Amino acid sequence: MSATESGLPRKSPLKAILRIAIPVSLQALISSSLSFVDIYMVSSLGVNNIAAVGLISKVYFVFIVALFGLTSGISILVAQYWGSGRKLAVNGLLFAGLMWVALVTVPLALLGLFASHPLAALLSPDATVVQIADLYWRWTSPFILLTGISMVLATVQRSTGDSIWPMVASVIALLSNTGMNYLVLFGPIEQLRIGMPGVALATNLSRLLEVGLLLVVLIRHLRPTWVWQRQAIAQIWHQGKVLTLQEALWSAGIFAFFLVYSYMGPNELAAMSLLSPIENMLVDVFIGFGVATAILLGQHLGRDEFDEAWALNQYVLTRFPLAALIFALAMILLSQFFIAQFSAISESVQDLLLGVWLVYCLALPIKTHNLIAVIGVLRSGGDNPYVLRVELISIWLLALPLVALTGLYFGLPLWLVVTVTVVEEAAKVALFRSRINKRIWLKNLTIN
Repeated sequence: MSATESGLPRKSPLKAILRIAIPVSLQALISSSLSFVDIYMVSSLGVNNIAAVGLISKVYFVFIVALFGLTSGISILVAQYWGSGRKLAVNGLLFAGLMWVALVTVPLALLGLFASHPLAALLSPDATVVQIADLYWRWTSPFILLTGISMVLATVQRSTGDSIWPMVASVIALLSNTGMNYLVLFGPIEQLRIGMPGVALATNLSRLLEVGLLLVVLIRHLRPTWVWQRQAIAQIWHQGKVLTLQEALWSAGIFAFFLVYSYMGPNELAAMSLLSPIENMLVDVFIGFGVATAILLGQHLGRDEFDEAWALNQYVLTRFPLAALIFALAMILLSQFFIAQFSAISESVQDLLLGVWLVYCLALPIKTHNLIAVIGVLRSGGDNPYVLRVELISIWLLALPLVALTGLYFGLPLWLVVTVTVVEEAAKVALFRSRINKRIWLKNLTIN
C-alpha cells in the first residue's frame, strides 16, 4: 500500500502549505486590521460612533464575503489553469473577474452615495446611531468597489504562485490607514482633526493605495494583455455563482445576527462592533491554511493526482483545527490583557466584551475546521451546491430564529445569544466530514 493510499502524503506538505498560508493569513489579518483600526480609534468618540461604524462595516462585510465567494471561484480556476500551463486562460480570468466585481460593487456604491439615510434607518432604532451611520456610509461609498478590485488582483497574484507581494501591499495600506486615522483624530495639526469624515477618507485612500500597488506588482509578475474570452465570463459564473450565493446567504445571516444585537441595545451593538473585526482576525490566523489547501488541491486535481489530493485533505483536517485549539487556549489566558485595551469605553460594555470574547475563543477550532473543509477541500473540486444547502438550512432556518428568540424575546445575556451561533457551527462539522469522505469533490474541473 502506498503512502497516499493509506491517507498519508508521500512527504510532508507543511512547507508548501506554509509558503502560501503565512502570507495569505498575514494579508487577511492586515485587511481585517483596517476595520479594527477604524473601530478601535473611533471608540474614543463614544458608543454611538462605535455602533454606527460597526453597522456600516457589516453592510460592507456582506458584499466583501460575497466577493470572496466570487474570487474563490476565480482562484480555483486560475490555480488549475496555471498548474496545467495555460497562461492565456489566466489572463482571460483576470479581466473577466474585474468585470464581475464592477457589476456587483458599483450598485452598492451608488446606494451608499444617494440612499444611505433611509437604508441606515432600517438598521437601528436609535436616531443618533442612524444619523452617524448615514454620514459614514455616504463618505465611504467608494470603499466597496476598491476592495473588490484589490481582492481580484490579489487572488490572481496568489494563485499564480506569489503570495508575498499582496501581503506587502496590505501592510502598506494598513500603515497608511493607521497614520491617517491618527492625524484626523489625535494629530498635532488642529485643522486636520476633522473626526469621522477624516476616518472615512483615510479608509478610502488606504484602499486606493493598495489597489495601485497590486496593479504594479501584477503587471510585472503576469504581464497581462487584454484578452476578451466569453468562455472566462461564463466559467467564473458557472464556478462562482453557487460560491457567491452561498457566501452572500451566509454573510447576510451574520448581518441579520447583527441586526438582532442592534435592537438589543446600543451597548450590545457597540460590544459586537468592537469584537467583530477581532473575531475576524482570530479566524484570519488560519484562513491562509484554507486558501493554501484550495490552491494545492486545485493543482493536484488539475493534474489528475487524486491520491495526492486525498492525502493532503486528510493532513490539513487533522492538524490545523488542533493548532487552532492551542491558539484559542492561549488567547483565553490573555483575556484580561485584551479587555484592558478598551479602557476608554464603559465598564458595562467591557463586561459584554469579556463574555463574548471567551465564546469566540472556544469556537475557534470549530470554525477553523469548517473553514478549511469548505474553502480548502469541498470548493477545490467544485462541490459547492452541497455547502450552499448546509449553510442555508443551518443559518436561516435554525440559528437565526434561535438568536432572535433568545436575544429579543427572552432577553438573555449577549454571551448566551452568541453561543447559539457556535452550536450551529459545531453541528456542521459532522456534515462536512461526511461529505468529504464520500470523495465527490475529487475531480478535475479543467476537462470541460
